[in-house]
Amino acid sequence: MTISSSQTPSKPAPQWRRLRGYAFDPGLSQRFDTARINEIVFRIPWEDVAPGPVGEYVEVVDYDPASKCFYEPVNLKGLEGSDGEDPDESNPKFHQQFVYAVTMMTIRNFERAFGRKVIWSPRRDETKPPGEWETFVRRLRIYPHAFRGANAYYSPEKKALLLGYFPAAAGARGAQLPGGLVFTCLSHDIVAHETAHALLDSIRPKYLAASNRDLLAFHEAFADIVALFQHFSFPQVLSHQIAQTRGDLATESLLGRLAQQFGEATGLRGRFERGNWQD
Repeated sequence: MTISSSQTPSKPAPQWRRLRGYAFDPGLSQRFDTARINEIVFRIPWEDVAPGPVGEYVEVVDYDPASKCFYEPVNLKGLEGSDGEDPDESNPKFHQQFVYAVTMMTIRNFERAFGRKVIWSPRRDETKPPGEWETFVRRLRIYPHAFRGANAYYSPEKKALLLGYFPAAAGARGAQLPGGLVFTCLSHDIVAHETAHALLDSIRPKYLAASNRDLLAFHEAFADIVALFQHFSFPQVLSHQIAQTRGDLATESLLGRLAQQFGEATGLRGRFERGNWQD
């Protein structure tokens, strides 16, 4: 019996999408002892994505106001066999792929904990009549090159992650080249931290109200912990660090550090405090 093309079963979609990226940030790929563990492959739930990438949860919009240009969006369709774009600090398409991968991994971890889908916090305008002051937000927007500056933040008004880039200070330490561009969108810790702010806002919107210092401190501590704990989800990193510390994770290790490249580029130790990555 001959089966017509219209009767041919369609090929089922894969369960996972594999995308290459950094376990920490580009700086660790320049060091002999960490280069082999820093470049990893993120495994995130499969979804149909438009160029951007634009999916069910997030929309990457790569407009650089400082340069007044839109960067061509990455199209992940057709890149499945190569696990996406190769890690490359100079390639905006890789930047877009990386923020999508880290954000989606963070969302997946939250959904596994919640046992339900993530729904973003609605936009609020209390000047409108009762019943009309909340607007549904379908996707969180991510701007990989939102501004020139040593900062990154979640905007509850725009429902967006705004990630900056900046030249490293003359006193930059470690493997960071003084004057070289540092992209916060290429730091796993910074992207995961900001995504955690958006996720916490979707659960407890009032926690962003600056009614007292404890609320703001909780937001920052919560986002830091999310970024730190995700280090433990990378098997090759975990195995390497257990070997390095001889199993004593109370000693200093990569697992307990945040935003190292940012800290080296600014001459400070990477720590997020009240909306700015600073010491």
